[in-house]
Amino acid sequence: MRLVLIGYGKMGKMVEKVAQESGHEITGIVDPQTHPGIGFSDDWQETVDALIDFSVGAQVPSNVESAVKRGIPIVVGTTGWNEELDKVQKLVNLNKGTCIHSSNFSMGVQALFYLVNQAGKLISRFEDFQPYIVESHHVQKVDAPSGTALTLRQILEQSYGSEVPISSVRAGFFPGEHTVGFDSPVDTLTLQHSARSREGFARGAVFAAGWAQGKTGFYSFEEILFREDND
Repeated sequence: MRLVLIGYGKMGKMVEKVAQESGHEITGIVDPQTHPGIGFSDDWQETVDALIDFSVGAQVPSNVESAVKRGIPIVVGTTGWNEELDKVQKLVNLNKGTCIHSSNFSMGVQALFYLVNQAGKLISRFEDFQPYIVESHHVQKVDAPSGTALTLRQILEQSYGSEVPISSVRAGFFPGEHTVGFDSPVDTLTLQHSARSREGFARGAVFAAGWAQGKTGFYSFEEILFREDND
């Protein structure tokens, strides 16, 4: 695949590394900090197979709009734009574009989402167990709670019907750690994911870009991984 990266911070650089190691080509980078003066180009429609966005939340709606109007699939790993989700979905569907988004492109985290969903359905039957979420990230991470923690909360709220508390830690160099707990007066059950590096997130994003080829629609990453008709 020929890929263009939107955002060239730590995640953008990791996506570049993983993509190139897998035999893909990075044909462009859009980042005002590291590549000033380089923006979207109509020429990309002929020279790129997908865009991968790890920029900032405020830019996501315009990035998706630019992509779908050029007929280019876009993978969005940026967080902090949940309030615009419905608007972006309508934009993608109206223009018959392709967008795959997620708060976390790690395959392990996707498995955590699935397991938490199942655990919430089961444990919510027992009133003694109270759910909670704890997440830790490096000190430079801007948003808190993390997008992953908010997704975990949304999953649990489907079973509990009330807001689940989240505790966030911003310190040191954590790539990302998320714990979902169910606590009772007599015991505690926890499900935890710890990222060792950002490589897992990058691998998932590149996988999503490949899956998007020849498809249209607005998808979450978990949807394309766990849907029964996934090809």
